[in-house]
Amino acid sequence: MPSLDFAAAAAGIDARKVVDSGILPVINSGIAHKEAGVGQIGAGVTYAPMACFASAVKTLARQIAEEAAIP
Repeated sequence: MPSLDFAAAAAGIDARKVVDSGILPVINSGIAHKEAGVGQIGAGVTYAPMACFASAVKTLARQIAEEAAIP
């Protein structure tokens, strides 16, 4: 985003909803040429593996359980 000096923009995806629904979020990517004005040199659409989201949910559950056990 130009207003952020082209820094990456954060996106929030609820891993629990992905795992519960079985619907993977779409990853839409584009690759711009290293020289300004040349334009886009590649693009694609894909999905992250479900294992990424399942692992995230398990890790979060473990961390929450560990924090709850701390007196």
